Amino acid sequence: MTALRPLPALVAVLTLATLELVRCSGPLLDTTFVRGGAPAAALAAGLTYVAPAPLTALLLAGTRRVARPWTAALLGGAVLLALFRLVVQQLAGDARVVVGLLAVAVAVTVLTLAVAELSDGDGGGRAAAAAVLAGASGSVGLQLTLGTWDAPWRSTPAGWAVAVAVALAVVLLAVLARREPVAAPPRKTPGLWALGPVLSLGVLVLANPASAAAQSGLPLAVTGPLLGAGLLLAAVLAGRRPRQPAGPRRTVAVAAVALPVATAVALQVSGATAAGVALVLTALLSAQLTAALLLGRAWSSPGTDEPASSRPVRTSAATAAAAGVVGLTTIGPVLVFQLDYDVPLGVPNVLVLVLTAAALAVAGLGPAGGADRRPGPTARPRPDRAVLLGSAVLLLLGAVTAVAQARPDGPAADGRYTGRVLTWNLHYGVSPEGAVDLEAVARVIEAEDPDVVLLQEVSRGWVQGGGVDMASWLSQRLDRSFAFAPAADGRFGNVVLARGTLGDVRVQPLPYGAGPQRRSALTAVTRLGARPTTVTSIHLQHRAGNTPTRVAQLQAFLAPPRPGAQVVGGDLNATPGSAEVRLLTAAGYVSAVDAVGDPATLTDPSTGPTRRIDWVLGRGVAFADAEVLTGVQLSDHLPLVVAVRP
Repeated sequence: MTALRPLPALVAVLTLATLELVRCSGPLLDTTFVRGGAPAAALAAGLTYVAPAPLTALLLAGTRRVARPWTAALLGGAVLLALFRLVVQQLAGDARVVVGLLAVAVAVTVLTLAVAELSDGDGGGRAAAAAVLAGASGSVGLQLTLGTWDAPWRSTPAGWAVAVAVALAVVLLAVLARREPVAAPPRKTPGLWALGPVLSLGVLVLANPASAAAQSGLPLAVTGPLLGAGLLLAAVLAGRRPRQPAGPRRTVAVAAVALPVATAVALQVSGATAAGVALVLTALLSAQLTAALLLGRAWSSPGTDEPASSRPVRTSAATAAAAGVVGLTTIGPVLVFQLDYDVPLGVPNVLVLVLTAAALAVAGLGPAGGADRRPGPTARPRPDRAVLLGSAVLLLLGAVTAVAQARPDGPAADGRYTGRVLTWNLHYGVSPEGAVDLEAVARVIEAEDPDVVLLQEVSRGWVQGGGVDMASWLSQRLDRSFAFAPAADGRFGNVVLARGTLGDVRVQPLPYGAGPQRRSALTAVTRLGARPTTVTSIHLQHRAGNTPTRVAQLQAFLAPPRPGAQVVGGDLNATPGSAEVRLLTAAGYVSAVDAVGDPATLTDPSTGPTRRIDWVLGRGVAFADAEVLTGVQLSDHLPLVVAVRP
């Protein structure tokens, strides 16, 4: 039986914890954006992700006079991270925003220190790369176990169990690593900064099961295990000792070209056809394997021959600087990628991630990688089998859970039909206070017992929404069929949930117009009350001056023939009496609120509504009731529920 080596295991657990907290930072930063705009969000992100530089310097300076200061700094950072992780689990509101962002900074700091420690020595760079990728695979397994709704948002026994387990594992492994014999203090790792691009690509693509499910069109229970297995295979590849000391240069050069290309394909190709599905999955696996090869080589590049003990300030400063670069290259691509949806970049935002992949390729093409740097008792010639086994067990648990929770196609088990429809813009699951509480969302919907739920701004892997697959989670929790229509990109759009089966599903892209986001309408036929009805979830352009764009979008929507009973619901970003609403009423649609509800009720923003921009309209149907659910502050919009007459 293979003994567990503490340091590789610590790197793997820290990678899992860091990926979780980076995902958690998405909703926290979104809250600062909503309250203070792009400058406030950029400032918060910058302070959070550059903080690993001074934190690393402080930890190393504070342990300089003790024996083995690097492992002492690592242990101190691990204890600090464990405390922050437990506190985050308890907090809410503004306190969680502040402490949560601090926890991210500490996590990046400690992971950087651990990788620097592990990557030193013979084969250590490859061992560190393997441990990071194994941790990413374990992260996918944990996400699948939780249905992609991460533990920090859950004030439940499951949420606390994950928090406590991660905190204990980090501290215990750091204590054991401190006791391990080492030959000398670590030297500088020139490619240490490459950890940042790997984390960024991980949260966005390589270790994002929700994104893979949305992009491929396959169930989460299929794509999630495949994604995790690819990362495990990548960990094995990264940890292999090359036959030639400098590594197979031709293979590395091919990988450096293939990684950016595979990243672009994985994000741009649709899984609407069998060929598209195969291409997306192949691209994801290729990106994982090439990233592994490049990362292992980057961290195996030879460092200085000068012992760290003779120039401790220089080594500490270099590591602190690298930690700051790691932080900025982790969040920078995420922020710029998302910024395009509010302030268009002028080029496809996928180029941001292509450049991130290219940065990792540059690190992998560094000079004379693969050399053994410090032989002796610290030699680590292969990936740690115990770490790989632990990640595999966690992935297997996630796969079994995902398969068990997967909802079969067909009508809901209860077989009842109420004739009720609920529409809701969910703001990718983020509440005004910066929380992601999908269980509360589900309970609101469940209490209304609708046959059809029309949702907008549904995230399927957006870091801004915490990386959760909202469509899959709500479908399973509410026992409803679902269809998804991409809008801004393949991981964000409209959803229809239905008690019955969904037929004739159509995704209609709407004119882009003045931008800044692509929009769509999702239409399907399902049973509503006693009869089949065509239902549509639609979301129009949001800026106040976008009236011509919204009119053009509605004209495109109305252009195809639409016979039979019709119900359209969504966020029109248009108020009563506007040109957009007049266009729909001229086409024969009737507003439920204006017909049978209270026209004075408002829907946006949820914390103090000032306007009514969320609508349910029907043609060929009659409404019996319509109500805005006031006081529900789980999104920036209020839900609207209506009843259709039999």
